[in-house]
Amino acid sequence: MSAPARQMRIRWGGASDRGLRRAENQDAMYADIGLFVVADGMGGHLGGSVASSLAVKTVAANSPSTPPELLAAVRHANQVVHHRSTAHPDLAGMGTTLCAIAVVQSDDSRVWCLVNVGDSRVYRFQGGELSQLTVDHNFVAEMIRAGDLTVEQATDHPRRNTLTRAIGVEPEVLIDDWILDLTGNDRFLLCTDGVTNELDEDEIAELLDSDEHPSDVARALVRQANDCGGRDNSTALVVDVDIEGIEIATTAPDAEVTRTGDSTESTPKRRGWRRSRSR
Repeated sequence: MSAPARQMRIRWGGASDRGLRRAENQDAMYADIGLFVVADGMGGHLGGSVASSLAVKTVAANSPSTPPELLAAVRHANQVVHHRSTAHPDLAGMGTTLCAIAVVQSDDSRVWCLVNVGDSRVYRFQGGELSQLTVDHNFVAEMIRAGDLTVEQATDHPRRNTLTRAIGVEPEVLIDDWILDLTGNDRFLLCTDGVTNELDEDEIAELLDSDEHPSDVARALVRQANDCGGRDNSTALVVDVDIEGIEIATTAPDAEVTRTGDSTESTPKRRGWRRSRSR
């Protein structure tokens, strides 16, 4: 006898701001009912915004519905950004971080698939506890994992923002991926380092521990990042998941993406369900 299906409700909201010291916003985001993506571009005045926008749009256009399809979509994004970079001298060397979560089909069930390249992060807030689900790919994070640097030393390290992996810099890219069960009562946060460089995990958890709509929480995270210095572009995409009932329904969620300052993000659209695997 097969297990009863469940009903899932997803609500989300995002906010992005250029911060207090940057001339433009080179972050990008995408949100729909089954796919959520955040990217943080790098590469000069024009290159960063082009790279992040291209990467996000490419992943979304691939409409991944299985873990291998999501990985293939990120690889395709890497190829698209790298090709544009090599074809246009004014964009040479551009790249972007990218993190995403998707509800996809794996075997005979639906799961969350997470992917990450760079140091934008995915967190899960569940039962009052905040967990970082992704692994940072930057110079100081690699040194911390190797035992060559403490977390305290990394705070002001001159190379703390030097990426060791990015979308579009090389023809091929190594992608981290994970699979999570659909458990319900979860709040996910996808964010760029403009948020995490200004706010520690206690501050992030305090803002996520709220009954407010995800769009309000996202705005609060970006606002507090600016209040704490706003040294970089900051983007936060908050996704709430509830599972109950006896059948799966793709009812339209209450969704909102907010533009503040010079921001770059896409309007949420409805689409299908997705899932993923762990490596």
